[in-house]
Amino acid sequence: MEKLASSSSLRRRLWPLCAVLGVALLGSSPTHAADTTSLKVVLPFSFQGALGNWTLSETNGCYKREGLSVTIDGGAGSGDALTKVATGAYEIGIADFTSLLLFNAKQPEQGLMAAYIMVDRAPTSIVALKSSGIKTPKDLAGKKIGDNVGEASRELFPAFAAANGIDPAGVSWINVAPNLRQPSLMRGEFDAAAGHMYTITSGLRAIGVKDEDVVVMPYANYGVDIFGNTAVVKSSWATAHAAALKAFMVCAAEGMKGAIANQQAAVDSLKPHNSMLDEKQALNELNFSNEFSVLTPNVKKNGLSNVDPARLEKILGQISLAYSIPKPEADKVWTAAYLPPAKDRMVSAP
Repeated sequence: MEKLASSSSLRRRLWPLCAVLGVALLGSSPTHAADTTSLKVVLPFSFQGALGNWTLSETNGCYKREGLSVTIDGGAGSGDALTKVATGAYEIGIADFTSLLLFNAKQPEQGLMAAYIMVDRAPTSIVALKSSGIKTPKDLAGKKIGDNVGEASRELFPAFAAANGIDPAGVSWINVAPNLRQPSLMRGEFDAAAGHMYTITSGLRAIGVKDEDVVVMPYANYGVDIFGNTAVVKSSWATAHAAALKAFMVCAAEGMKGAIANQQAAVDSLKPHNSMLDEKQALNELNFSNEFSVLTPNVKKNGLSNVDPARLEKILGQISLAYSIPKPEADKVWTAAYLPPAKDRMVSAP
């Protein structure tokens, strides 16, 4: 009986200590809800193949591991994404770099800036059929080019013309809906088409035009090597939430590297967000984006989101020329302050 009494007394004395330790351990848990930061991210369009890197960071657990609770929504164009970030509806928007500069030119007080370069080489282009006789940019003089109003390749044509010694006034523009651009080119309604390189070439292929019968002139290969999609934030928000933005950028790099190494996994990560996803098309889109826009010589050598100051200055000047806006100051539209170390942004091409 004495042993039992002593044991019972010991338990009574230890119980408060155990309770205190239990509370302390629960409070120190790294997965405690209070340590999680919620972020809302808006894409430029719907959940398409070339955007699988963002959802891959969701399915591979990077956001959760970095202490983030990330909601990703589709958007209605870069302008839509930029507006939603400016109003505070979203903390991060994926938007075209040129669109960012145009937005800031109209609303400089919003203080939007790119904090991550997703697309190192924009897929703006001019495409023609070999039967047109067009082989180089200079052959476009006096020709008709088809594109929809406001499309990036059309809007940037003055910069493309300046880089290649063409008088932009010597080119006639034919307005055409995006879904009619490729059939109209094949029927000879205009001499060349401007637009997203993948969209035009895959569209021509789909209506029976052979690749060997097509001439493709990417702007990047002819003096206008600009950035495409970027991760955009308000500078004031970034300053106030530096830790959260740095954590997100860890996953931005990890997701991009994952989408390069395993394209199927990236496309699979889109499916919960897009029940109508065409898997084959999504894989083709992602493969093109990786090969042409992401894995550029610059990225292969220096890693993801590496920005050379001289190149940035040239880009800002070309966009200023094309759109007749004041040349932006580099530090007002781009920051590398929240990126992970360069060694963590290096990629291995498959």
